[in-house]
Amino acid sequence: MVSNMVCVLDCTLRDGGYYCDWDFDQTLVGRYLAAVEASGIDIVELGFRYFPRNKYLGPYAYTTDNFLATLALPPRLTIAVMVDAKEILSFHDGVAEGISKLFAKCENSPVDIVRIAVNALDAEKTQPIVQCLCELGYRVIVNLMQVGKADLADLEQVARTINSWDLVEVLYFADSLGNMTPESVGKVVDVLLEEWEGPLGIHAHDNKRNALVNTLSVLDRGVTFVDSTILGMGRGAGNVRTENLLIELNEKSINSYYPDALYSLVLQEFEGLHKQYQWGPNLYYFLSATYGIHPTYAQEMLGGEDSPLYDTDDILSAIGSLRKSGGHVYSLEAMSRAISGDPGTENGAWDATGWLSGKNVLIVGTGSTVRQHIHQIENFVKTNDVLVLCLNINEIVPNDIITAYVACYETRILIQAEKYSKIDKTLIIPLSRVSEEISKVLGNTDCCDYGMRIEQGSFDIFKSGCILPRSLAGAYALAMATAAGAETIYLVGMDGYSEDDPRQKIMAGVFEKYNELPNRVPVVSLTPTTYSVDTRSLYEPSGF
Repeated sequence: MVSNMVCVLDCTLRDGGYYCDWDFDQTLVGRYLAAVEASGIDIVELGFRYFPRNKYLGPYAYTTDNFLATLALPPRLTIAVMVDAKEILSFHDGVAEGISKLFAKCENSPVDIVRIAVNALDAEKTQPIVQCLCELGYRVIVNLMQVGKADLADLEQVARTINSWDLVEVLYFADSLGNMTPESVGKVVDVLLEEWEGPLGIHAHDNKRNALVNTLSVLDRGVTFVDSTILGMGRGAGNVRTENLLIELNEKSINSYYPDALYSLVLQEFEGLHKQYQWGPNLYYFLSATYGIHPTYAQEMLGGEDSPLYDTDDILSAIGSLRKSGGHVYSLEAMSRAISGDPGTENGAWDATGWLSGKNVLIVGTGSTVRQHIHQIENFVKTNDVLVLCLNINEIVPNDIITAYVACYETRILIQAEKYSKIDKTLIIPLSRVSEEISKVLGNTDCCDYGMRIEQGSFDIFKSGCILPRSLAGAYALAMATAAGAETIYLVGMDGYSEDDPRQKIMAGVFEKYNELPNRVPVVSLTPTTYSVDTRSLYEPSGF
């Protein structure tokens, strides 16, 4: 039976801070605090309480008592902050000293509750943290992370141990990777409640759009504390949307909330933040959850609306790499390795020497100018003695004008492999970077194995392969055409990116390094481009 005593904990400023470095506009925060109080929400987790970091983070990363004193905190709201157990356990002067650096006595602080975030299998190590906080007078919650990866028997033991301390007020569990279902969260609840005698809470992520369903599904199994955020703002795909949760709880006659108090805040303030930071479910987060990959990988690679850090192929390739290597714990080093993928080798099985000897070559990119000028591109090919290299399959470009397709991204090759197998054209790819699965789909496709090795900051060309800074089809085709003896390399659809896009800098660096090579040949773009290459026009008259 569903309890009529459910507590809603809104953690928007804490979990949502992952997108804005915990630097929220103070006017927005004022409206937020007034709205959540009016809505009847029980607890507000205002942020983390981190030790100092060697970079700028906003006030809600530290949520100090001095800062909280500057806010108009509604007296009815219960105030919470979160600490990272790993950070405190590794403090150089010990746990007790670390806690004393972060917390005064509760009676002298606006904070009522401290929530300790810890990997489920390390939870037993938090006892000294819990002890110190209880001695200072705080209510303590332990939040078990990544329970989806833990054995149920281990979770039962964790619950038994924490229960034996008789210090923790609420035990929470988090679906950190966003890959749990109503069935799996139900099993976790049942196991924890075998040994845990206090209130139990859930923190759900929305990678598979199950956050609200998962939360509601365990209310009749004994969960009485539930997390949510305004418009779902939270790390990766985000969380249960507070405004939706309150409506559902009212519909089930659980407590009595006033979600209408949140609507203008959602529409006037957080819709703008959502447009800027683009949190919420998408295919990248769904795949990450399915393969047990920490959502921060996708979040970091996606960047914001105005500053995407990597393109679709980069992200899909990285997710594929993390699927194989394991990515349930986030690290910047692991992300860099995943984006680069298998370094590969510059020694392919195909010697390109002489394949394009004395020929002019047209490399067709994927930019929007291809669609805009496709008729003139066809005319240029038919009236000039050029061979056409198409980057990946481009439905806009007629197959009959293409000499060969060029591809180097494993994920993109996989997506288009069946199409290649049905086209009677040569496909030039680095076979050492292609999985057996893709090779089977390619079947009898005529493949030329021009090698490719990834080495950051490098660009070099050899007869049977190349070294590139990233897996870039344009750079790969440029290297191959040069090795094959092209007379002149024309470009269309190599539009480039905006000046602040990291991909622009990488490809611009490729052209810069290309111009330093002794075996370079003339490169001319015939459509508009942001790259520093010679530019002419598809439409200029011939004979000059």
